[in-house]
Amino acid sequence: MEPTALPVLSCAAAAAAEAAAIGGDAERSFDLMIRAAANLAVRSAQLLRRPARRVLVLAGKGNNGADAVLAASVFADAGAEITVVFAQGAPKAGQPATVWRRFRKGMRVAAAADLPRLARSPFCLILDGVLGQGLRGKVPADLVRFLRATEALQGLRVAVDLPSGLGDDATGPAFRADVTFALGCLKRPLLAPRARRFVGRLRVVDLGLSFPETAESCSTDAVLAPLRRPRAADTEKRRQGRLLIVGGSDDFPGAVLMNTMAALRAGAGLVTTALPRTLVPRAATALPEAMWRGLPTDRRGTLAATGWARLRPALANKDALLAGSGMGPAAEAFLRRLVRAYAGALVLDADALRPAVVAAARRTAPLVLLPHAGEFRRLSGHAAGVAAARAYARLTGAIVVLKGPLTCVTDGRRTTHIPFGGPVLARGGSGDLLAGIVAATLARRTELGLGAFDAVVLAATWHGRAADLLGERRGEEAVRTTELLTELSPALLD
Repeated sequence: MEPTALPVLSCAAAAAAEAAAIGGDAERSFDLMIRAAANLAVRSAQLLRRPARRVLVLAGKGNNGADAVLAASVFADAGAEITVVFAQGAPKAGQPATVWRRFRKGMRVAAAADLPRLARSPFCLILDGVLGQGLRGKVPADLVRFLRATEALQGLRVAVDLPSGLGDDATGPAFRADVTFALGCLKRPLLAPRARRFVGRLRVVDLGLSFPETAESCSTDAVLAPLRRPRAADTEKRRQGRLLIVGGSDDFPGAVLMNTMAALRAGAGLVTTALPRTLVPRAATALPEAMWRGLPTDRRGTLAATGWARLRPALANKDALLAGSGMGPAAEAFLRRLVRAYAGALVLDADALRPAVVAAARRTAPLVLLPHAGEFRRLSGHAAGVAAARAYARLTGAIVVLKGPLTCVTDGRRTTHIPFGGPVLARGGSGDLLAGIVAATLARRTELGLGAFDAVVLAATWHGRAADLLGERRGEEAVRTTELLTELSPALLD
């Protein structure tokens, strides 16, 4: 059974776990290499989105170099021209040498001195397998020169396990990757802020190894299993989550509509959205599946206190409440009153992410906060980071979803990184969709058999996985934010 999470480990701990799993069995070791190489090839091709015609392999003498050569052999079988540059000469012993002898057919070998020449014409793909998790201490001077010479190479730059030059006690210089595929588990050096410029987008490849359970992990595609099961035959809409969404203003009508679209797509059984009454005709026409509650606005266009009597009855019998999107800073007093009055699971985003609103929220039910870096600083007074998010979660009793290139979910004890999504989400509204998906999944948590933390991890993974599919199928440029919602269903089929 595929694990729903893979641990975050130091390189040394990961190497020890791998060695224990292999147990000196050369055949088992080779099988793992084949599995890693196949994954590298398939996932690199998905990012490339076109056939690889020219592939460059930067190889060392160790297993990472062998992984890169094996991955390149997949492209060679499909007709690609492969060039291999060994940073310190071809491997002479062990499994890397065996791999090179068996799979080198048709591959051209170039010298490190040829890198400037190779940089003059682009490759489809550049595979970095020079150094791996076994690196200790500083990068040797000759490899520093080699890695610097790779900077001018053109093509999709893929690091095998780690960008060469990173390790437990090595922080570069390193290969500059567009994407890093961590093999087996997520290596801790990849999460260091100073490593960000080398790592690129981060993906994790499950190799079927057994690891100890850890408080810090990354999610896998298997976390979506509760959504892949058939719904219970006797279920009905109330059991699939009763969700209330409160948001919007006259000046910012779109965010709350995207909340609602996402919640409906994410399977919430009953969605009620309270928003400025001027927006109801348009909203009800666009999304007739939702129930709409129009509220008055004040002279600033934000929800007015005079609408409280109309909103208050809607708080009853709801499994979750999402508030904050598109409300504007003037809505703070309204939001404080709202969160004090509501006793159920609460999701706060955007304009609700203010210290006074969080402080007013009840602590007897799950509280989920969805800040990006700027909102996190406004909330906590600290720069965004995993350690700071953990500390703030402990302080507030909240589940914090810190959005960024690698989103993380933490309740202060557990931390789960989401190695899905990425640059395709760098569009206005992607956070509003995430908020709707989180709120819907949280409202459905009992029916899905999940605790609040696991429900939030599932939602963030689902959002990221849908974004990956959107990028693969439509590209990352000429798409709209809301097109991500069309990929939520395919994400459950893969």
